[in-house]
Amino acid sequence: MSFARLSTAAPGDVRLLNGEHLLLGGTPPGWPGRPVRPAPFYKRRYTWDGDIILGCAIGCRFCYYLWINNTAHTIGTGKKGLVRICEPEEAVAFLEQSRLFLRNIDPLTLCARSDGSMQIEEIAAFLKAFPHRNLVFILHRGYFGPRQLEAWGHDPRAIYCTTITPAPPEVNQEDWTPIHPGRQLEGLRFLLQNGIPPERISVMCGPFNSRNVEAGVLLIKRLGEMGIKFATYRGCSIGSFGVEPDREHLSSSGFLDGSQDERAAPEGHEYYRMKNFLHPDVEEKLLRAGEQAGVRLYRNTGLLYQKEFGIPVAFNRNNRWRRELGQWERVSTEELDQFLRSLGYHPISIRETEEGYLVELPEPEVATEDVAMTVGARFRTSVLFNRHRIAPSLADLHFYAANRLFWPLPDGWEEAVGLALSLAG
Repeated sequence: MSFARLSTAAPGDVRLLNGEHLLLGGTPPGWPGRPVRPAPFYKRRYTWDGDIILGCAIGCRFCYYLWINNTAHTIGTGKKGLVRICEPEEAVAFLEQSRLFLRNIDPLTLCARSDGSMQIEEIAAFLKAFPHRNLVFILHRGYFGPRQLEAWGHDPRAIYCTTITPAPPEVNQEDWTPIHPGRQLEGLRFLLQNGIPPERISVMCGPFNSRNVEAGVLLIKRLGEMGIKFATYRGCSIGSFGVEPDREHLSSSGFLDGSQDERAAPEGHEYYRMKNFLHPDVEEKLLRAGEQAGVRLYRNTGLLYQKEFGIPVAFNRNNRWRRELGQWERVSTEELDQFLRSLGYHPISIRETEEGYLVELPEPEVATEDVAMTVGARFRTSVLFNRHRIAPSLADLHFYAANRLFWPLPDGWEEAVGLALSLAG
């Protein structure tokens, strides 16, 4: 299905809630203006998150992108739902032209809105065209095998990543995901037996709650037995950009277990209603399983990137110091000032505080999380702002474009932003 057809595939909510929403999925179904494609890379947090092809033929029932109006039609609809965002070489050019991109430092996540099993050759082409030493985390929901080994195994920058989600024992596995954990484990075993070291394999386990935690304990045990050294684990998330989740199914399948705080989301975020929620009893069982299996477990990826991959990370997140990452480094405020000015900002002052370096920006300048995470990683410290947003507003995209922070933005973005702002009143 072409992007033009996809963009008018169904009526419904045509709102764009912020700038990241547009970069993530392009214009939503039923959009009254001309369609705008998604951006190759749509956000920069601990990693740059991007794709060459948007969509996943598999369609896990709890997938975030089923609850987003401009990606829902690409999830679980087979190969006909996949949308090519760009050519691999164009994705490389986007990074190299974006002034927030830190060469040889920033990790990349490919297939952030998709599945690596749908684009093996495209990922190989990206790796061939990408000349820098940055690590590339390849998210892959399906089963690893000879094709993935042959395509990416020779490149030490390529990290094999997969998410394994066991369903509660009383629930049909396909009510959570049609991908079966046993076959995923065999795929990981294949990689290990054919020369991929565990340091190049990153497994995310979950989402977990009280219904499937015992299956998670068994999963972690099996990972340890096969030689996996570390993994991340996560709780349940729920959100909406114009598409309401099927709460009846999420409850009947046990994804919503009745004990979750469905308001547990970062303040100021327009998508998440609940993010990575884990009851303390559930988390304790998982962590105990990791200790017994000899698997180092991480709930938050920032610590994983720092400890297991040696990546310089920002010590700030959501405009606060993340103490679990350790003590932030003292740096030159003059260098911080120069770097921010190179990005188009005009700091009034920068002062050291107990939480890190507080930057005072004049109105109307706002530092988005994309900017804050870049600056923090560049200086390996904690950088906070008096004016901060978790995600760029639609209007912030004008600042991004004027200063080429993400560049080039997709053709037609200005028209879409103008129309979205006028529709919002």
